[in-house]
Amino acid sequence: MKTNDKAEDLKMLNEWKHADRNMQYRVVNALIKENIWTHSTTIFKENHYITIEFEQVLLNVHYKYESALSRYEFDGPIIYMNHQHKESVDSLENLLDILVTDFHIDIPFHLKSELIHSRDSFIEVYKEFDTRHEYLQRHDKYINDSERLNFFTWLEKLKKNNDIDDVLYSESLIFEGHPTHPLTKTKLPLSMEEVRTYSPEFEKIINLKVMLIHNEYVNVTTILDHSQFILNEVIPEYLDELHTFMNDRERLLKDYKVILVHPWQYEHTIRNKFKEWLQNHILISTPFHVPSKATSSFRTMSLINHPYHVKLPVNVQATSAVRTVSPETTIDGPKLSQALHRELNQYTQLDVVLEPYGLFAKTDSDDARQLACIIREKPFIKNDGILLVTGALVNKNVVDNEITVDSYLKWMNDDINQHTIHQFMRNYTRQLVIPLLALIQDYGIALEAHMQNTIVNLGPNYQMQFIIRDLGGSRIDLSTLQQKLPNITLTNKSLIAENIESVIAKFQHAVIQNQIAELIHHFSQYDGVEETQLFEIVSEIVEQAIDPHKPHAQKLRNVLFGPTITVKALLRMRMESKVKQYVTIDLRNPIYKEV
Repeated sequence: MKTNDKAEDLKMLNEWKHADRNMQYRVVNALIKENIWTHSTTIFKENHYITIEFEQVLLNVHYKYESALSRYEFDGPIIYMNHQHKESVDSLENLLDILVTDFHIDIPFHLKSELIHSRDSFIEVYKEFDTRHEYLQRHDKYINDSERLNFFTWLEKLKKNNDIDDVLYSESLIFEGHPTHPLTKTKLPLSMEEVRTYSPEFEKIINLKVMLIHNEYVNVTTILDHSQFILNEVIPEYLDELHTFMNDRERLLKDYKVILVHPWQYEHTIRNKFKEWLQNHILISTPFHVPSKATSSFRTMSLINHPYHVKLPVNVQATSAVRTVSPETTIDGPKLSQALHRELNQYTQLDVVLEPYGLFAKTDSDDARQLACIIREKPFIKNDGILLVTGALVNKNVVDNEITVDSYLKWMNDDINQHTIHQFMRNYTRQLVIPLLALIQDYGIALEAHMQNTIVNLGPNYQMQFIIRDLGGSRIDLSTLQQKLPNITLTNKSLIAENIESVIAKFQHAVIQNQIAELIHHFSQYDGVEETQLFEIVSEIVEQAIDPHKPHAQKLRNVLFGPTITVKALLRMRMESKVKQYVTIDLRNPIYKEV
């Protein structure tokens, strides 16, 4: 018994150390990348050690390699030296104190709390990874029967038996979240118990509340001319019960619209903000629930046994921003997805998820953001293969304990080498980049195709197709769009870019920085794999994808191949409490070339 207790204590200590050191690395990397140092601080590198010095105080840490976009892969402890004193930094709190006291970096109280919350969430996530991995090893019939364990082999067997939703399962595998953001696991004001209840890594069923809002107090956008879409299409199983429920209260169901509400949002926001509406039966809480699971975005829910996702406001700071749903996105999402879905038929390797319905409460905009939803079709591809959110590719999976993209290469080839990596990057880039650049040239639209919004279908022989979801972060050059779609109007002004260069920059940020560069960062650790060669592959495909006979060809080259790229300074933005007002830095462009 005592031996088991000791083993459990050791395991918990290791999880704590892993989470804490991960956060230390993220903070130091962000400080270096964003140059958040007091004037006269010097940074130098020697023998794979990086040293930060200010007034004879030093921080020193070993790194295995440095990749593009100032991304370090650290290992070992961070060493603190103050004159004759030398020690390992033993906690995130210790590091933050050193940065404030010895390096004179202004870390506001709110940021310190957010960083510690992210660390504590990581601890819970790592515990969950270990628990899920151990459970599968002991209880899963396919794992026990398999001679050589592989994530894709396992997933393929379960999918054939209809025992798993592969996309939804992959949403729970992004244990590291945003690969460099220090606040990747921050979800304030959630308690750790609530983190375990509502975060996607824990795979918990979350019962969404079915509520009713009076027709006079709700604004609806539908592409199918179907104002009761949620009631009749999403949850038709509740139609009779809701009729009975309303009849018992001498009210008519037809006078109301159904809206789905996250349970945390109901308890912590709706009951207070909409108290009068609840008292006056403008907003009605019903006893009915719809089971769902969180996707990697935390507030977009996948409905169990229904072919829909629903994007919901949850008044929680997830990473840097509070996750509400603006009224504008409930209007523009359906309109834009319908237009794009029709136009994208020409690109067989890429599709956009339809958003058939959106609604928001008719009240002031701050409150309306708290009571709204967007219905989205679940990503689906008819082809065989495994459908995954691409963020899962650069995370370890709980089945074979390998980085998922490595599992894919082994599933196909039994080997990971320069040839297989080059082939993967060539196919991945080609299938993703060609249609996205065509969309910019043809329609002036850049989709926010980062790793949380991109779904990939991976089949044998490097077969790949992509699906993009969530149009709320798109950027659009209105004049280009209206040449092709003259009747389209946009409510959300944040979608409209100042110029075509801003549209191209959105593509560069989402696709090159936050998707392709992440894969390259991972693959660069392999012997014989040169980061520069992988970016050369990307550069060649980007050049081939730009059609010289279509609009914006030269501007695409100027931005995408220019000497520098613009990168969000994520830590600095939190230090300055900025969300929408971006703070940026310029870094060397890994695909720079003369144009």
